[in-house]
Amino acid sequence: MKDLAANYPDLVTLETIGESYIKKNGNNNDDRSPGYDIYALNVTAANSTRQSSEKGKLLITSGIHAREYTPTELVARFIEMLIDGYNNNNAQITSILQHTEIHAVIHVNPDGRYMAENFSNTYWRKNMNPSGCKNEDFYGVDINRNFDFLWGDESGASSNPCADEYHGTGPNSEVETQALVNYAMRVFPESQRRSDPEKQMDEALGDDIMGMYVDIHSTGEYIYYPWGHRDQTSPDDDAYQAIARKMSYYNEYDLWASGFDFVYPVSGDSSDYMYAVMGVSSMGLELGFNFYESCDTFEKDILPSNLDVLLYAASIAGRPFSLAKGPDVLDVIVVKVDGELIVTAEVSDGVMVNSLNGEPDHLTGDQDIVKVVVYLDVHPDDFQEGELSWEMSPLDGEFDSSEEVVEVSLSMRDLSAGRHVLHVQAIDFDGYLGPVKSVSIEVEKEETNSPSNYPTSAPLITALPTSTSQSPNPTISPTLTTTEPIGNLTEAAPPSKPNTTLEPSSHPTTTSPSPNPSQSPSLTTPSPTLHPKITSFPTTLSTATTPITSIPSNTPTNVVSSSLSLSTDFPTAGQTVPINVSSQPTTTEAEDIRNKNSSSAVVSGLRLMMMSACVLTSWMLYN
Repeated sequence: MKDLAANYPDLVTLETIGESYIKKNGNNNDDRSPGYDIYALNVTAANSTRQSSEKGKLLITSGIHAREYTPTELVARFIEMLIDGYNNNNAQITSILQHTEIHAVIHVNPDGRYMAENFSNTYWRKNMNPSGCKNEDFYGVDINRNFDFLWGDESGASSNPCADEYHGTGPNSEVETQALVNYAMRVFPESQRRSDPEKQMDEALGDDIMGMYVDIHSTGEYIYYPWGHRDQTSPDDDAYQAIARKMSYYNEYDLWASGFDFVYPVSGDSSDYMYAVMGVSSMGLELGFNFYESCDTFEKDILPSNLDVLLYAASIAGRPFSLAKGPDVLDVIVVKVDGELIVTAEVSDGVMVNSLNGEPDHLTGDQDIVKVVVYLDVHPDDFQEGELSWEMSPLDGEFDSSEEVVEVSLSMRDLSAGRHVLHVQAIDFDGYLGPVKSVSIEVEKEETNSPSNYPTSAPLITALPTSTSQSPNPTISPTLTTTEPIGNLTEAAPPSKPNTTLEPSSHPTTTSPSPNPSQSPSLTTPSPTLHPKITSFPTTLSTATTPITSIPSNTPTNVVSSSLSLSTDFPTAGQTVPINVSSQPTTTEAEDIRNKNSSSAVVSGLRLMMMSACVLTSWMLYN
């Protein structure tokens, strides 16, 4: 983490927010944990026109329960993805980081993590405060029962010092809890805090709140949200359901909540606390099915879809209860026709929120779309009079549905040479704006014999490369090295696995229930899961099996940007598809193209990396 802050000072800041129990109180238990500082990362664009007070806030925590390996690794990978995306001009990530601060406490409980990794047979869960338990294998306080909201309610916690759910001697009694609470107080607006949280439990926060908290655990494949201490919905349940359902669109997890599968009550936990006390939207994830998850399961099943979930959370953190109720821009495609850019988008009020298997549609997902606007080089929240924006028109001629395919033609003469970003946002009949979708294009100049009514230097449009040079990549572990393919191909086969090395952990290893927990197999991070795409958009390039140097003759040459969804526009050392728009189809040909089904060309994938003990890269932060 220190390397990230040092290498990317305009993007990453690191601070110590507290100390673990052993670090603060000393080690009276032979060779167990040496004690650690607790760190927080803040990832945001320092060169943004917005001050910190004007940015949305997302706080992510993991590692509260030490034996849950996958949450910390997921958060570490997410931070890396953000840094890579920003440095490689990923339009969606760049837009988010210019308007949002993403805070992450990767290891809330580092003492416990040391125990879980080095004495894996203990399945250590709690911190390392002995606190009345005489059994050295079972002592400690469950940090996620120690927060000062309904603390001590034994329907969802235990007063037995040796129990897994032991709530401690008092609310916020643990130094780890105090570190997180104090940090959250600085991150989230003081004006939203509740003066008497338990008496105000039935008062809704409302649509205008800013800020979002996500706590990540394992296991069970659940998304949860308040209330957790009782099987009862919160006064903001409509918004919470909208958020949870849209998260489930990506990872297909079930909902752990009243009215769905309320598994068991939890009192004094961080999720209820952040909602009831801090006054922010509060969500939780339960990843996978094992505490010591296998490498293969993590890489293939857990990582890709949950990176999407976290990116979605970041996209709505500025106004989570409002934006989650609005329509989503599912896809944006740009083509060149007769000297104009045709921007086409699919927007929906219901596709994401109503994707929960076996559940009835949600009430926020059936409003008609009433307007879709595309903004040129300015985020909708920053738009001022005189800047360029266009209203998009439905292809069927009328806004009369909760799902629309919309289009607008932009004159090429409005675009200067260079990189441009298009921001698309929709609004529904109830007046709810949805999250902003950002895509990028590159306009170059090419000398052509143009008609007299066009500039003699006609633009050349290319899909913006996700990486154009072998720039330094951020690494969570300073011992991690990667080699990545670079280039500017028309289209290339997926890159081969790079050589990746990671020095072994300096900690001892023991027999673990997980497969080969002490080994460091070379693993890859897959491209995120693809989701349903538009079926009436232009045909895009199909993935080639070998590198090619020209576009096949049967492929349209006017594709600018295709299927740029949250799950396919991730940062990578990937390829780009140069498109020469001076070769223009006729109007009839363009109409034929727009009536064809699209097939996405996957030209992106996450950076390859190694993990110590399957998913322990993030623990190298403390070695």
